[in-house]
Amino acid sequence: MNETSGKLKAELDRVDKFQQEHEALAIPVAVFRKFAEDQSTNLAAMIAFWAFFSIFPLFLVFITLLGFFLSDSVKNHVLDQVGTMFPLLDPSAMHGLSGSWWALIVGLVTALWSGLSVVRTVQTAFNSVWELPYVARPKLTEQIGRSVGVLATIGLGLVLSTLINGFVSSGANAIHLGWAGHLLGYVLAIALDVGLFIAAFRILTDRNVTTRDVLPGAVLSGGLFWVLQSLSSLIITNYLHKAQSTYGTFATVITLLWWFYLQSVVTLLGAQLNVVLKERLHPRALTDAPETEADHRAYDAYAQERSYHEEERIEAEFPNKDRRA
Repeated sequence: MNETSGKLKAELDRVDKFQQEHEALAIPVAVFRKFAEDQSTNLAAMIAFWAFFSIFPLFLVFITLLGFFLSDSVKNHVLDQVGTMFPLLDPSAMHGLSGSWWALIVGLVTALWSGLSVVRTVQTAFNSVWELPYVARPKLTEQIGRSVGVLATIGLGLVLSTLINGFVSSGANAIHLGWAGHLLGYVLAIALDVGLFIAAFRILTDRNVTTRDVLPGAVLSGGLFWVLQSLSSLIITNYLHKAQSTYGTFATVITLLWWFYLQSVVTLLGAQLNVVLKERLHPRALTDAPETEADHRAYDAYAQERSYHEEERIEAEFPNKDRRA
């Protein structure tokens, strides 16, 4: 048993040494390691919950406004067109709804509340990723003020990006774009996604970061976000309606939650990549950590994050560990 364990340990050490010596492997390893150490999956789950909670009030407001200004036949046609661009939603189930002031007010208040919660949760997640000390984080009033501005800009940009991607990828539109038109639409959608992530990483991080600092993560998150949008349009359009006949609304709910969760994970992976590159938190050791300089800097940042007072000083030491560059 000891001989087997020794051989396994030696093999892991060789793998660890290899990845530390090759930056193309060391950076992804450092990103995923920091992702796990920051418990980013829990942060992604919180973002997904509030995003899921905000969708239905927004859709209620949209349908209510349609009911005020359009006839039933025109409203139903618009909802069917929206369904081709937002395949995660089933507008046909809401054809019977009409304009109502109480529905509009409730929808607006709930959408604003849940939307602000989404932005505040993302802001908390980004500050956690950058290990910003608690004492340096913004107060509630500042968070709310910034969240309103983000909802009015980045939120609208996300809707526009989804519309463009849905229009280009959907086969239900009456305009024949051709391969050049489809390619241009995809390029515009990806460029818009990357630009939105650049804005989000800069605005919602309470640290002085430049566009260059956040560009790698924005490209990663923007590209993966576009892939998720495209896959969701393809998979849900082809398979969700079949699942709905068996599982009803549970199929839509589960799919929505997973979709938002994956989007949140993609967002936080991009944020983690920015931190790893900016702070040079690579290479990280896979065994016998903390072993590298990057390990020590990372653990020191984790400790500094827990400071709650301006005069508080925190130090992290590993007296029995030798640092290896």
